[in-house]
Amino acid sequence: MDKPHLVLRWTFDVPNNNLFCEIGDDLKYIAYEGGTLPFTKIHKGTTNTVSVEEWLKTERHWISEHYGDLVGWFQPDPDRVITHPIYKRPDRCPNGLGPDGRYLDHLQRMQIVMEGEDMSIIWGGGKNTLFLTPDQGKTIYKRVPTRDVHYPEVVTNPDAWWSEWPQACAMQPRTTGPRLSNYAEMAEAGVSSNMIKKCQEGKWPVPLHPELQQWYIYPTA
Repeated sequence: MDKPHLVLRWTFDVPNNNLFCEIGDDLKYIAYEGGTLPFTKIHKGTTNTVSVEEWLKTERHWISEHYGDLVGWFQPDPDRVITHPIYKRPDRCPNGLGPDGRYLDHLQRMQIVMEGEDMSIIWGGGKNTLFLTPDQGKTIYKRVPTRDVHYPEVVTNPDAWWSEWPQACAMQPRTTGPRLSNYAEMAEAGVSSNMIKKCQEGKWPVPLHPELQQWYIYPTA
C-alpha cells in the first residue's frame, strides 16, 4: 500500500502518569502500563474498553479505516527489517515505519519518541541517573535507574540496570518518565562542573527533535 503508515501521537501527562491519544475531534484512547493492559476508548461520547488482543489484531485496522486520512494506515509486515539510521543495527519493524524512517511500536509511536529525542542527554545512564534537558540546560530533568522491566537480562544479570524510558512501553510498562531535577542533583551524582556550567549558561546542544516536546506534559515541581 503506497500510503503513509499509521502513526499515533500519544501524549504523556507525566505528573498524572496518564498516556493518551486524541484522533480528530471525536476519538480518544487512554493506555495503561504502556499498552499492556486494556485501553479506554472514548468515541463520539461513548466509552468502551479495548482489550490488548483487540488492539493488536483489529483496533489499529479500525483506526485506519475511519481515520486513515488523519493518522495514516496500518500496514503490518512481520518480515519487515530496516537498518537503524544511527546505530546501524537491523531493526524489525512489523508495525510499520514512521516518517523518521524508523520502527513504530505496538502503540504506533515513532522510535524517536521512544528513544527520548525530545530532550538532549547530558550525563548518565544504566545504574546512574540519566540527566537531560529540553532547552539547552536551562531546565534539567532526570530519568532514574530501574530494574522494573521485562527484559530477560533482569533475571539472568543482577547487575543490569536501565534508565527509565521517556514513555511507558511493553518492556518498561511502569516507567514514570522524566522527573524534574536541578544542578545540585547533577553535582551530587558526579556530573562535572564544566558540564553543569555549560547547562547554566544555556549552551548545551539542542535536542535532535524538540518538536516532540508537544507530546508531553512535563512535571514542573
